[in-house]
Amino acid sequence: MSVRNAVARVRPHGPGSARARGTPASIGAPGSLLAASVTAAALALLLLADAARTWVLVAVMVLLCLAALAVLGWGVSRAVRRARRPVERIDGELAALEDCDVSRRVTVPSADEGAERLASRVNGLLDRVEDAALRRRAFIADASHELRTPITGLRTRIELALGAPEDGDAADTLRDSLRDVERLHLIVEDLLVLARLDSGDTPAREPLDIGALVEAEVGRRSAPVPTTVKAEQGLLVGADRPRLCRVLLNVLANAERHAATLIEVEVRGEPGEAVVEVRDDGPGIPPADRDRVFERFTRLDSARSRADGGSGLGLAIARELAVAHGGRLYVADGHGTRLVLRLPLVDSR
Repeated sequence: MSVRNAVARVRPHGPGSARARGTPASIGAPGSLLAASVTAAALALLLLADAARTWVLVAVMVLLCLAALAVLGWGVSRAVRRARRPVERIDGELAALEDCDVSRRVTVPSADEGAERLASRVNGLLDRVEDAALRRRAFIADASHELRTPITGLRTRIELALGAPEDGDAADTLRDSLRDVERLHLIVEDLLVLARLDSGDTPAREPLDIGALVEAEVGRRSAPVPTTVKAEQGLLVGADRPRLCRVLLNVLANAERHAATLIEVEVRGEPGEAVVEVRDDGPGIPPADRDRVFERFTRLDSARSRADGGSGLGLAIARELAVAHGGRLYVADGHGTRLVLRLPLVDSR
């Protein structure tokens, strides 16, 4: 977003702006003057006119009233045109936005409070639309880059194998190609999960024992380092089982990639919450990067993450799934990396 276009053109104003006060004044001043003139003329004619010629008084009064109505109508029409001018300007600027240039903003008039509120709300909406468009473009660019890397490797291996079949081992080529295909499969799965989350998909939830679920997930994995589990049983959370399993899988996978000798998993209950901690003794995450690691396609060490299969989407998906369940996922202080998942408890009755 350019700074020039993003700055809202808001002008300070007092409790009542000059034009807002001038609009009723432009109607009230001529109306009051005409009413006083008609009343004075009527009194003068009543005192001076011949009683036998009452029709003259009536005729003069009618003419004066018509003149008063004409002037009053002109004042009302002029006031309405002045009041509509800011709205018409906003409408014209909105029509100019039909070319999908969401970086432009409408002018915020300072003379009409109603039009100013309308323009400010339109600019706020355009801010959100532009932010969504920028995020979408960045996401598409990042996804394209992530998909291009394994596709390029797969194509190169196949071309080399076809160009010189006697120079390489077909089994090695197939194994390397299978790794690229598996990486592509994981990236596509992650993108589909994010697409469902972005669409607001909210599947039905059921009470789940988070301690038993964590033990089951850890038991199914073959971690490269020893993993210890200390899980309190009977802690029920309302969750969609596949999605909550995905949160645990992504958090455990992150620990397995970076742990040096040990991974510790703990599940405990706190007032109103179930807490899942996954700790590893790896290099840890610097405090300045503890929020950034939850952004999509973020890697603190991109070369190492690509080599061991990370797509930069795992923790982003885990946090969004945690938030969708009414919980939180964050990096806490401690030796190595300490990821903490908090989910609200539900009543077992």
